Amino acid sequence: MANEITGLDEVQAKLRQLGNQRKAKNAATRSSRKAMNIVKKAAVVNAKALDDKDSPEKIWKNIITKPGKTKGVDNVVMKVGVKGGAKNYGTNADNRRANRIGRTYQTQGSKANPGGDTWHWRLVEFGTATSSAKPLLRAALNNNMPEVQTEFTRAYKEELDKEIAKL
Repeated sequence: MANEITGLDEVQAKLRQLGNQRKAKNAATRSSRKAMNIVKKAAVVNAKALDDKDSPEKIWKNIITKPGKTKGVDNVVMKVGVKGGAKNYGTNADNRRANRIGRTYQTQGSKANPGGDTWHWRLVEFGTATSSAKPLLRAALNNNMPEVQTEFTRAYKEELDKEIAKL
């Protein structure tokens, strides 16, 4: 989800002054983590409202912010998600052709996670044939986009100033 951020002329001047792409990417990664933590906090609030109070598994305890993999030094990806997920391959045509039905695949789902094995979070987020979707992650992002952009801009300027001061 790419959005155009305006008012970054002074940031571009600082990037030219810094001259090192790796330091700029590190600053962007730290800034994007600070910005996406706003989404994480909102997702935790949403998950607490939706969690079953009688269940030992708590979705809100497994919500994390982590960097994503990118190709090259120009891109930064930061993800907000829930540890855990589906364990078995579903029964569909693609999985039958690939002979994957009945096999399992590695996920981050584990009873050792802080909130337990919360593989069912997808059922809550996206809904099923019999229950309607109650989005917690999508709503957290959609409701906080301006705050995330503002925080990223502020934090990125601050991080670039720190990197320039080290020179």
